[in-house]
Amino acid sequence: MDHFDIVLALAGLALDTDNPRAAQQVERLREALAKSDKEQAAKLSRLLTRHTRRHAMAPMALDEMRTTAEAVRRRLPGEALSRAAPLPHDKETGAPLVRVLFAEENSVAAPVLTPPLSEGIADLLAEWKRADELTRLGTNPHTRCLIYGPPGIGKTHLARYLAQQLNLPLVEARLDGLVSSFLGTTARNIGALFDFANRYRCALFLDEFDAIAKARDDAHEVGEIKRVVNSLLQSLDARNGRGLTLAATNHEHLLDPAVWRRFEARIQIPKPDPKARGGMLDRFAKPLQLSDLERRFLVWVTEGMTGADLEALVIGGKRFFVLHGDPGRPARRRVPQGQRDGRARARMILEALRRQAALNSLLFDERVKALLIGPDDNLAQALLVNGFTQKEVGEMLGLTQSAVSRRQRRARAPESEVLEETAHD
Repeated sequence: MDHFDIVLALAGLALDTDNPRAAQQVERLREALAKSDKEQAAKLSRLLTRHTRRHAMAPMALDEMRTTAEAVRRRLPGEALSRAAPLPHDKETGAPLVRVLFAEENSVAAPVLTPPLSEGIADLLAEWKRADELTRLGTNPHTRCLIYGPPGIGKTHLARYLAQQLNLPLVEARLDGLVSSFLGTTARNIGALFDFANRYRCALFLDEFDAIAKARDDAHEVGEIKRVVNSLLQSLDARNGRGLTLAATNHEHLLDPAVWRRFEARIQIPKPDPKARGGMLDRFAKPLQLSDLERRFLVWVTEGMTGADLEALVIGGKRFFVLHGDPGRPARRRVPQGQRDGRARARMILEALRRQAALNSLLFDERVKALLIGPDDNLAQALLVNGFTQKEVGEMLGLTQSAVSRRQRRARAPESEVLEETAHD
């Protein structure tokens, strides 16, 4: 199809309207193209996949949130938490034990997760709308969730999103005030924290959970940790049915086995896969819009990154764009303006990545970092091996397709032929 890039952009804009008829028409176009141009059909498939994934974890509509909030209010006991409520403090230091994030302040976007996890979270929230039906079957919605995985993957973000969707204030435990060096004080603070959370209708969030839930058989811990964990277990049992309890940890292997059993849902958030990275890059890049090629390239170079890494990478790229202005640069050959502009912007993205590799080198896998800071020819060969076409590699490196082809021949040719071809160039 001629001018397919324009058609693809229009399809993306149509899907952004959230009109189901638009999605149906894009699907019809994909099915028609599958018979004549599989590459174009594949691009539409990726566009539809991103659309579906975005809506799997889309925030609830207003009427759904009201219905869910009413169900939560009926199911959870306690007073409404107001800003005037006195917060618990450590008696020894006066440090606050909690910070409260009220529903109207909690405006986090839906997290970008793998499809199975997105669907699971959606079901977890939907349980509250059908709480009465669950009760008739002798069970209840999930009220205790442990979230774990490596740093930077969005555990806190997910906890805040769950509280937001249930229209509950989020009571976040401040571990700097909760954990004390004074004998017995930490256990007393845990009791005060849960007493506060149990009094009000809220979601309690225990971040860095391993600090107070370590295994009691750890030979490196003193007897105090056993008293702390025992107090925590008693508090978790007493809170059962009184509110939503969320906990997050980067070190799930340190948790006491009895603590695991207190949580009905144990949600492991892995590092984002390629599809999730693409969705995150689109979100962080706004108001800039990534082309399909730019997104694929960025997904390839960000393998192994967490959501926090991706956000830092995009922020660095935006700074580079501002500092270096218009990405246009003169072309050595006369080419159409659109192609020249596309290559110039793609090349600028590559230069921004190289700057990030210099200023924040720990973001990148060592192999990828070596390719970014090394010769263009090495990067070109890696891209070709990983499924990018010569035309696409040329666009990323600011070269013509024929220039990429010549460089590829040089890489494969014996040294004598390379010297001869270089002399002709």
